[in-house]
Amino acid sequence: MSKRSISRVRIGATASWTVLGLLLACGGEATAQTAPDPNAQAVPADDDLAPGVSQNYDEVVVVGSRASQQSANARKKNARTATDSIVADDIGSFPDRNVNEAISRIPGVALSRNEFGEGDGVAVRGNGADLTRVELDGIGVQSTNGLAIASGQGRSADLRELPAELIKSVDVVKGSTADMTEGSLGGTVQIKTRSGLDFKKPYFSLRAGVGQNSLGRNWTPDFNGVAASKFLDDRLGVIVSGTYSKIQNNGHGFETTTSNNRGYSRLFDFDQSPEKTFSFNPATVGTDAADVAFANSRAPDGTTLTPRELVTLAAGATSKAQCLQIFPDNPTGNGGTVAGQTLANQRAQRILEQQTCLNQWNDYTPSLIRNFMNEQNDTRYSIDARLDYRLTDNLTIFAKGTIANRKVHDQNRSRNPVSLFNQNLNGTFVNSTSGYPLTRSVSPNAPAGYYLYDPAYGLNAASTGSGSSLVTNPVLGNVLNVVPGSIKVDGAHNVTEMTLTNNSVGIDQIENTIDTKTKYAQAGAEYRGDRLEIDLWGGYTKATTSRADMRTARSYAYGDATLTLQPNGLWDIALPSTYDETNPSNFVQLNPPACVAGGTNPATCIGQQSAAASATNPGGTTQYLVSQMPLVTPNFQIQYTPSLGESTEKTAKFDLAYKTEELVPFISRIKVGAMYRNQQISKWGNGGYTASSAIGTFGQAGYVPAVIVPTAIVRGSYRACQPTTGSSAAGGLSCNYGFVPSTNPSAVRSGVDTLTPDQLRDLFARTLESPTSEYFGDLPNRGSLPPAWQGIRTDELFAELGAAQFMNFDCLKQCMGSDGQMYDQPVTRANETIKNVYGMFDFEQRLPFGLVFNGNAGIRGVFTSTQSSGLQTIEAIRVTSSYNPANPDAAGGFSTQSFARPVTFKRSTTDWLPSVNLNLWGFDDQVVFRLYGAKTVARPSIDNLIPGGTCTVDERDVLDTATEDSFGCRDRVGNPGLKPFTAWSYNASLEWYPNKDTIFSVAYGKLDVKIGKPIAVTVLEKPFEGSTEIDPITGAPLADIAFLVPTWANGPGYKRNIWEFSVKTAYTFLPWFLKYTGVDANLSVLSSAATSGQQDPLTGDVMAPPDESKYYANASLWYDDGKLNMRVSYQYRTSRFSCITPCGGNTTDINYPGEQWTNVRLVAPGYNPGVPRFNDSSTFIDAKISYNVTRNAQIYLEGRNMTREAQTISTGSYVPFGDGTPRVMRLLYGGRRIMGGVRVQFGN
Repeated sequence: MSKRSISRVRIGATASWTVLGLLLACGGEATAQTAPDPNAQAVPADDDLAPGVSQNYDEVVVVGSRASQQSANARKKNARTATDSIVADDIGSFPDRNVNEAISRIPGVALSRNEFGEGDGVAVRGNGADLTRVELDGIGVQSTNGLAIASGQGRSADLRELPAELIKSVDVVKGSTADMTEGSLGGTVQIKTRSGLDFKKPYFSLRAGVGQNSLGRNWTPDFNGVAASKFLDDRLGVIVSGTYSKIQNNGHGFETTTSNNRGYSRLFDFDQSPEKTFSFNPATVGTDAADVAFANSRAPDGTTLTPRELVTLAAGATSKAQCLQIFPDNPTGNGGTVAGQTLANQRAQRILEQQTCLNQWNDYTPSLIRNFMNEQNDTRYSIDARLDYRLTDNLTIFAKGTIANRKVHDQNRSRNPVSLFNQNLNGTFVNSTSGYPLTRSVSPNAPAGYYLYDPAYGLNAASTGSGSSLVTNPVLGNVLNVVPGSIKVDGAHNVTEMTLTNNSVGIDQIENTIDTKTKYAQAGAEYRGDRLEIDLWGGYTKATTSRADMRTARSYAYGDATLTLQPNGLWDIALPSTYDETNPSNFVQLNPPACVAGGTNPATCIGQQSAAASATNPGGTTQYLVSQMPLVTPNFQIQYTPSLGESTEKTAKFDLAYKTEELVPFISRIKVGAMYRNQQISKWGNGGYTASSAIGTFGQAGYVPAVIVPTAIVRGSYRACQPTTGSSAAGGLSCNYGFVPSTNPSAVRSGVDTLTPDQLRDLFARTLESPTSEYFGDLPNRGSLPPAWQGIRTDELFAELGAAQFMNFDCLKQCMGSDGQMYDQPVTRANETIKNVYGMFDFEQRLPFGLVFNGNAGIRGVFTSTQSSGLQTIEAIRVTSSYNPANPDAAGGFSTQSFARPVTFKRSTTDWLPSVNLNLWGFDDQVVFRLYGAKTVARPSIDNLIPGGTCTVDERDVLDTATEDSFGCRDRVGNPGLKPFTAWSYNASLEWYPNKDTIFSVAYGKLDVKIGKPIAVTVLEKPFEGSTEIDPITGAPLADIAFLVPTWANGPGYKRNIWEFSVKTAYTFLPWFLKYTGVDANLSVLSSAATSGQQDPLTGDVMAPPDESKYYANASLWYDDGKLNMRVSYQYRTSRFSCITPCGGNTTDINYPGEQWTNVRLVAPGYNPGVPRFNDSSTFIDAKISYNVTRNAQIYLEGRNMTREAQTISTGSYVPFGDGTPRVMRLLYGGRRIMGGVRVQFGN
């Protein structure tokens, strides 16, 4: 052996001993890659080498895990910018069946696991899927879930839909070069597939396996086949592969908050403590809406009141009594002579101000208790074919196509075991008839179990009448179904135990079918001469996703339940001995209607009030006494919701490179190119609109009805009805059995099915669904979690209802209007065209002491034009001859017409993206110090670009010279002129490659985001500028009219620092079986500095960017002797901030204006700010073992989540319980998954 070889062995052994020592000291565990293949080799292509990098290791043929690790190491070393890679051990043998999970083993990549425990998304250096471009052989991978499932998406690719067997390698590129396609802030995922010319001999492999989830326990199949060969004197290469898999996913959960995106409620003051539960923080009030005065308001100084002033005044109150002093009752309004609706509005505004202040003393309670058991049967199949033909030794042409389809059948089963608070239900209370405010007491006719709380400060609003006769009064006191002596409250004002009366259990089921079809096509040519290199190709991608949801629920009243907080943050519920949710008859509870007017005397008690005929109810409604009405069950709701999304991307690319070595000093290669991309996205949802408004007054001469296009969704109900003596008598209300469609033109596809009690009992019994798994079945330390429950066969139940005829996609794209004509349904569209040009050069300079300095620099131009379309409603308010400028809201003084029509906005942006990569090599190319800097961009979410909502052109404002010359828009209008997310990205890394098997790497990255996530604003602008829409009043172009528009603006930036530490090695120098072992380990540390962004409303803490974990770590320990391959992988991720509740919802948490908060509005019961929501830290261990029975046959066994870990969502360190118990919002468990099978292969 030469001295150089001996030196390399010593260096490798020393490096490996260093790695082993570090791991033993740190207790590191390990992640895995896959099964071995005796024929596999790792020989990086010379074309992949960066300038000046040599492959001068001793040539040793290695196999399996070690081969893939060497190949990945070589790809990282030879990359032209900061890159990490994963390489398949062999054809059809990628490290993980899920591509997301595979790339999450890379430093700087964090995995998110869904409720089923499957990796459904990755964040690259803290940037989520919508800010990470994914390419399959250079073509952008399209969003599918974002098309018809998730809102606010459309750019994030779902890598679960890519079959791992097709993949040769995955590069996560954390830097950039000018020839790379833009679209990522912190990293690009580049997936490469194989070519038929890669093979020396004809090749065939087949894998067959089965998998099982520990909750569902059904064995499901998994197949893959690959065939490849060369023809025509080895000039034509052909490879074909196909996959089919069926997966049963199970996810169980326990929620303590509404919809998993709200916080705990603060509605009632149970402990009556003089101490505040929370105090408003005026410093967190923000955005331009903070200083916009409320209508109908009056501040203590006599001026109008703004949200900022309201929060500041409320924060200063030290007692409930002081709240009512700061915001005193206003029985006569805000001054002057007012009456009717104006007086009612001013009183209602003051009640909201008082409630806002008083909310600071209310105690924390769960906003919902819900159990859910979700099951997903996921079928995935794909086929990929590629042909490569070498025309000459230098010129190759190719064509390839991929079809990747997925069909998901979800059953989302949930149970609400308690009603929580039945607050002030009709029939449980009576209000005083005089005084201001009114007082509330328990009704003498109320059911047992209702009690009065907080009679001095439990403030509500009570309204009667309408229009000019509307009367609004404050009412003190809350009547609740809570046993007073049962309530326990801790020192932090959290209710920890209580007994609720008059509870109902609700069983809810959503069945949905999601059908996704994705197609990729690509063709091109590549020329590789001695100096000249040319790539020319074009590609086309199309993705279509349809979704249909069927939902129904049933409930029954059972009595009392006691809730007790458990040490783990969940709630134990003690139910009565008579509770039985398995008996269908319990859900058919017949009752007389409640008295809605006329008191409780049977002779005067009105159960249904009369209503005049109208356009939506042409027959009107007749008044009936309760004694004239039948007994009925509650109406059980049915919902059918179809949706559809389509996305395409057309791509053309040209690259020309010329090697200038020995021709031009310093510069080794020059490269230029151009690219064209056109992406189109279309989405259809609920649909329905008014094509033209009614003319005149309903029921009067000259009336022309509106033309209504119905919604595509179905919102109906079914019930049981039993006649009574009074309902059967003359003048009584009939049960009207069967299906009765809605008379509302917008809902003609919905209606009510009425059955007899026996028919409903029979229907319930026939559509019961036995539980498919035990609730949280094999979760360690399961504790006192409740048992599983029976579900509902929604498909069978819906098939027996009258509305079943409308549960389809027939009305989704086009539907018949109320005039009998066909109309297109609303569609939201975005059309982006991006053109690129770039130029770059590689350089190299040899330096003294054996150093080599090389790298590349370049610039890329990005020219983007965006065209977005949506349904915009123009509401035209015209004055009549009765218009009175002194009383502009008086009835008869104006008329309103609405015109709904598609509107298209166009905008364009230009960006220049410079990039530079510098490398300094030393120690015979074993050590490299890299520097990188570039400007990067990523386009904002599609939903932020699309117009929509309603804009009002009000002639009263035109005539009123005291008002501003602008009109208003409701809803948030998309802004196609948004600039892309923009950042300067930097990276510095030091890498040591002592041998082919070993890497030591430390990297520091910095992301300086200049333009961040779009923020909600209201601006005075001309939103129709560039459109051809006409003002329906004046006939003038809307393009010339300024509106106050709620829209999106470019968001604030932030800075993020990234540290990555990585080590890989194979212990080939160790004795015995240890020489077949190896290890990979990495640790990433992220920290962001943001001076603006989402704040905790109470503390003012600025949250980290959403989905950013501070730490994430991976470690894998593997063994591979050519026969037996074993791997154990460890993955850890710290908690990450998600959002400020209600996170897009519209209940429970009512926020005042604040940066990026949702549900910002002043509605009952007043401002009650949200809390931070976190995905808590998680640890997962996966394992795999395989054995090569012969050269051509292998058996394998894999396990995911071997320690059966659950995931939690909580408020983190914010607002815990008094004893430190975490405020858990949701517990999730997806079980453990086992997969096993066999694999055979022939050739290489």
